[in-house]
Amino acid sequence: MAENSFLCGVAEGFYGRPWSARQRRQLFAWMRSWRMNTYLYAPKDDLKHRTLWRARYTEREAGELWDLMRECRNQGLGFIYAIAPGLDIRYSRKKEAAALRRKASQLLTLGCRQFALLFDDIQPVLSDGDARAFDSTAAAQARVANDLLDFLRGQAPATGLFFCPTAYCQRMSGPPRRSDYLQQLGKLLDPAIQVFWTGPEIVSETITAESIRELRQSLRRKPVIWDNLHANDYDQRRVYLGPYAGRPAALREETNGILSNPNCELEANYIPLLTLARYARARGAWNTRRAYQAGLRSWLPRWETHGSKGISIREIELLGDCFFLPLRLGPRGQAFLTDFRLLLGQLPGNWRAASRRFERSCSEIIGLFDKMTALKNRELLYALYRHVWELREEAILLRNYSRWLKSDPRRGGRFSAPEYRPGIFRGGLAAQFQRLLPMDEAGRFGHLPTVPATRS
Repeated sequence: MAENSFLCGVAEGFYGRPWSARQRRQLFAWMRSWRMNTYLYAPKDDLKHRTLWRARYTEREAGELWDLMRECRNQGLGFIYAIAPGLDIRYSRKKEAAALRRKASQLLTLGCRQFALLFDDIQPVLSDGDARAFDSTAAAQARVANDLLDFLRGQAPATGLFFCPTAYCQRMSGPPRRSDYLQQLGKLLDPAIQVFWTGPEIVSETITAESIRELRQSLRRKPVIWDNLHANDYDQRRVYLGPYAGRPAALREETNGILSNPNCELEANYIPLLTLARYARARGAWNTRRAYQAGLRSWLPRWETHGSKGISIREIELLGDCFFLPLRLGPRGQAFLTDFRLLLGQLPGNWRAASRRFERSCSEIIGLFDKMTALKNRELLYALYRHVWELREEAILLRNYSRWLKSDPRRGGRFSAPEYRPGIFRGGLAAQFQRLLPMDEAGRFGHLPTVPATRS
């Protein structure tokens, strides 16, 4: 596999505030130094990317896009402009195709030569008029994509097109070999159009090479993985600092590339993107933990502080292990949680080493936040501030609660921390709903204990 034949890069495709020009310059500098090669522009909340997709960019906005493309070229990166018309497009109307061509023409004039057409996160239902013109959603979308590619090639022969299907993971499509939608796309889409796929889930813990081989048979081409492993726009109380994981090295041979759609907070993506870049070039088996440790050492210089209280790699490792990946903690984060469970499950007289470890972890987390406030890199501080603040507050509360338990309170006693006013701690409407849900640790809901299950 030639180094530059495999797409490896970043999709700015999250919901929320798009990155600034300054943040993107920082991103491109990282990508160049890590030998990544592709950036996809698809911020969901650029109105003219999605909601107002028919509208052309103003002169000022077009100038900003031109600057962005120039910066990509200067850093040796390919630039892909994505447009997402699926919210309200009428596939059978000629004026809609004309609107797409006008929008593409503006980007062509600015120098763009790679485009993406996204039909993700929409209802897969045709209007009455479209249903009379097309046999299926797949047929309608394929017609729009093929027509757009024909137009682009007529303007600039080397232009390429990517496509995001409405069913972009196996949870949505079902087994690919049985999906009429994917089978039709594979048959109807121009073979030159590349197709995005997120794996078995929208956020996939693992993606196997075998699952992509099955997908390839339906799509009749290798997909490009749009990887949401580190995306946090669906739950912005969380952030993911862990490494690129759950993808065997063999996956690379089954795909045309991987684009990470990462955390909304740019500075939080250092380890996720660095380890993806190294995964793309790794030889032999991919050792996730080793890549993570190496990434932490590379990240450490960005944690320089004012004053004498520097931040150690051990402290960053603890932080990363507490904010690791969507479905698992890193080893030290898991140990922190396990120790507290041990304290809750035993009498204080039996706590011993678990209590000492738990106290030490609490102290490290509390101390790390205090050191972080002196970071020279303020962008890094503000990217992680609210996440580490919340973890610090939990550490203070849990430490005080465990000490209260250890003091042998009277039976029926109630712990109340002076730092938190009743009704405010973890308050708000969403928190009140969450406390009512009969949810297990895996996030699944059951019957309320007080409500008997009905028999059908």
